Amino acid sequence: MGEEELVLLFKNGVSDFKRWARKADKSSEEWETEYPNWNWQYHDTGNLLKELSVERWNEELIEDFLYILARDNEVENIIENLIDIPNQLLSLTKYALIYSDADAKWQVAYGLGEIKGDNLLIRMYLSDFLNDEQEYVRRRASFALDKHGTQ
Repeated sequence: MGEEELVLLFKNGVSDFKRWARKADKSSEEWETEYPNWNWQYHDTGNLLKELSVERWNEELIEDFLYILARDNEVENIIENLIDIPNQLLSLTKYALIYSDADAKWQVAYGLGEIKGDNLLIRMYLSDFLNDEQEYVRRRASFALDKHGTQ
């Protein structure tokens, strides 16, 4: 599958979710879990992560990815995929730090606590999340930072 097709399938899935979300009953805190096409979205998201480096993503693709990551905040399949590809998680972190949705931020902070790698970079990113305005993001960053020590 080519790069353009990977991106198109992913973006079409995000657009489908957004269309569905406009009409969805949001009275439950877990309303996103009712989306009927999560399996397709997980498949297309996984392919995108495996086949196309975040360094090659444009701003719109990054925004769409962080949006769908935030919407998967109950099941957390997307963050689990990211944890399995640490270089992609690390590349997305700098964008997550300035993203507006705390549900994307806390998942990235959690993910950083689950990976091995450049401890200095990971600790630096987690320290930045410790300054987030949302308490839950700060707590998840603190838990993740504990896993990487304070050297």
